[in-house]
Amino acid sequence: MALLDLNPVLKTDEERLRFIDEVTKDVGRLQDRVLAEILSKNADTEYLQRHGLGGATDGATFKAKIPVVTYDDLRPDIERIANALRHQVER
Repeated sequence: MALLDLNPVLKTDEERLRFIDEVTKDVGRLQDRVLAEILSKNADTEYLQRHGLGGATDGATFKAKIPVVTYDDLRPDIERIANALRHQVER
């Protein structure tokens, strides 16, 4: 289940304003929760394991363990995944 339904059925202006207020009043905490959800769902990925995240889901550990990278840094991984997918399709 997602942390936040960004497509709720809101019929009145009051409901819409309440929704906007709810999603913007504590953005930092919401970002922490979204990051934790993403890291939790992807804890077993090669990339996060390679950098020693160890299943941590907090922002401080993420910042300490995961380097800032460029596309060129990720290119070998992207090409490896793309090639594997191509081979699967060819079979």
